[in-house]
Amino acid sequence: MTTDSSLREEPQLTIKPKPSAFFLRRRFLRAFGPALALAVSGLIVLLVSGTIVVPFQQTLVLRGKMGSKSDLFEDARIQEILMRHHIRVHVTRAGSRDVATHDLSQYDFVFMSGEPAAGLVRRSRANQWTGSARQPFTSPIVLATYRRYAETLASKQIASKPPDRPDSLYYTLDTEKFIKAMRLGQTWDSLGVRAFGAENGNRVLAQTSNICDSNSGATYLILLAFLENGRQVPVVDPQPAGAPAGPPNLSAAKALANRVKPLVAAQGFPSSDLSESYANLAEGDKPIVVIYEHQYLAMQLRAKAESGRADLDRVLLYPKDNILTKPQFLALKPEAERLGELITFDPELQRRAMELGFGVATPAGSTKSAKLYDFLREQGLTAPEIAGDDSTTPLPDNPVLEEMIKTVGDCS
Repeated sequence: MTTDSSLREEPQLTIKPKPSAFFLRRRFLRAFGPALALAVSGLIVLLVSGTIVVPFQQTLVLRGKMGSKSDLFEDARIQEILMRHHIRVHVTRAGSRDVATHDLSQYDFVFMSGEPAAGLVRRSRANQWTGSARQPFTSPIVLATYRRYAETLASKQIASKPPDRPDSLYYTLDTEKFIKAMRLGQTWDSLGVRAFGAENGNRVLAQTSNICDSNSGATYLILLAFLENGRQVPVVDPQPAGAPAGPPNLSAAKALANRVKPLVAAQGFPSSDLSESYANLAEGDKPIVVIYEHQYLAMQLRAKAESGRADLDRVLLYPKDNILTKPQFLALKPEAERLGELITFDPELQRRAMELGFGVATPAGSTKSAKLYDFLREQGLTAPEIAGDDSTTPLPDNPVLEEMIKTVGDCS
């Protein structure tokens, strides 16, 4: 018998479905599904809130050079706020004049503590782009001291405080009488500091940062020179009629600087960070130091937060002859303009700046610290009294100031 091959059955091939990915299998989902769902929900919340958006977006890294205003950008909270705006700031710390007189090609912005140094930067970059100057904060120079030394000055009518506030943190310094005590070579012992529980045979004077480098030191020099010059702003010597054009004659400024120089030289070698030594060293080492208001107020805000009360032993002397310092933010490259805008107008950054003792200019560019002083009272601290007028010691022209700085500080 034969078999018809056309009737023979074809072999059958069974195709099995492709296995599911391991994370879609029932056993995996039963074991890890709830945790996975929770993780995905959390990721969605973080993305919506903006907390982890930054790593997935390009971050603008800016390099800045500045002096005491680096306190702002070195603060962890400020860094966090800026990161939410996709900005990271790297700071090189140096005195304002030191910043202005050195190469800035590797930096994106500078934050100068005053107008003279900002003017030096603009002149040094006359042929390069520089953004608009912004003044986001105020922080005048002050003389920080200790209560027994302030009371010693008050006993000689060199300083005063509100009569109804025996524990006031703020005194007014009669700058002319203070300079007279320095001229006479008075010591703290000769002024009677023993009556207030201390002994100190050192001369009465104020310690400053290096005048060659720092805006605070230069500003204190301006104050001394203004008073030494009979309350007249030192100026360039007038040129005789018909004299040919040439460099300004600065002989009078140099002579004035030489008269003031002993008041500065008596302090010896200047310290680099007086706010740190004031906060941490024994009071007899440097009884009076020239710092910025924000450095003192930040210290008091920390003391209040940590102990529930102000540090009543450390007090401020506000010079009766006020010197207004106007911090200047200058963008050196266009991408840094965004940072200047943020620190000037962003409410969260302004709030944190006040917590660091800075006076927020309200409106921007104003010289008033009323908003800061209201904030201090909200935190349970007393605030300085705001002067009834805006009279300030005028600044000399930059060539005059530079000549005096070089003469007093023996710097280039």
